[in-house]
Amino acid sequence: MAIFAATDYSITIGGTDFSAVLVSAELSIESEDIETTAMGDTFRTRIGGLKTGTLTLELHQDFAASATDDTIFGALGTSVAVVLKPTSAAVGTDNPTYTMNCLVTQTQPFNSSVGDLATQSVTWPIDGAVTRATS
Repeated sequence: MAIFAATDYSITIGGTDFSAVLVSAELSIESEDIETTAMGDTFRTRIGGLKTGTLTLELHQDFAASATDDTIFGALGTSVAVVLKPTSAAVGTDNPTYTMNCLVTQTQPFNSSVGDLATQSVTWPIDGAVTRATS
């Protein structure tokens, strides 16, 4: 896969496929910046420390059983497995899968004005490591 338009992201949350209601996804992974500069150095030196991350999602809202609201509200306060891929195609070197656990710290059942499409926007901290796989 070369440069592409984000039109087919694949996501499961707690084993439930949310790909059909996913509007946007942002996975942010960072490493702490630890300074190692010592006396005699003329430039600052650094190493990477602990990693952290967040997952931000916007989903179409659905109040049906096992849909958006039911699943996310039920997971509030727990850690759930999330699997995110660039497309719904099979995992490969050009379609890696990112697997992580997220602590569901928020839900947003209502986030719209009259006439708007009902959506739910959430940002969750990653609980542990993020694994990137190509097979």
